[in-house]
Amino acid sequence: MDDSTGTINKLRANGGRVTPVRRALLQILSSNKQPGSPRQLLAQLKKKGFDANKTTVYRQLEMMHGAGIISEINLSDGVKRYELADSGHHHHLICLRCARIDDVVLPAGLEPRVEIAKMIKRVKKFAVERHSLEFFGVCARCRE
Repeated sequence: MDDSTGTINKLRANGGRVTPVRRALLQILSSNKQPGSPRQLLAQLKKKGFDANKTTVYRQLEMMHGAGIISEINLSDGVKRYELADSGHHHHLICLRCARIDDVVLPAGLEPRVEIAKMIKRVKKFAVERHSLEFFGVCARCRE
């Protein structure tokens, strides 16, 4: 894992034991280029030789999400996906044909999340804790 020390320390600081399954999940999430669904992550664990079941994976993901180690991504298809939380603030490009997901970082001038959150709190009396902005379209590979 690229930043295993920081991630493992964060896990320990939140009361989490570093079990072999948790370590493997963190390694998988660290190496994945796209957010993974629990089913995808379970398949990857099995490829690594872990005999985990679906319930175990969901519990581990829930614990790591609650500790702020991973982020939950909801892409309006009802499937939760997960990625490491320390991957920086970004949004996603989702191909409607092949379901590929790419990260996109918006330039500072186009990313007014702090100002918008302040305006929403002032006008609507609603405290924004997080937001999601995804772009749906067709990737270059599918357009060829």
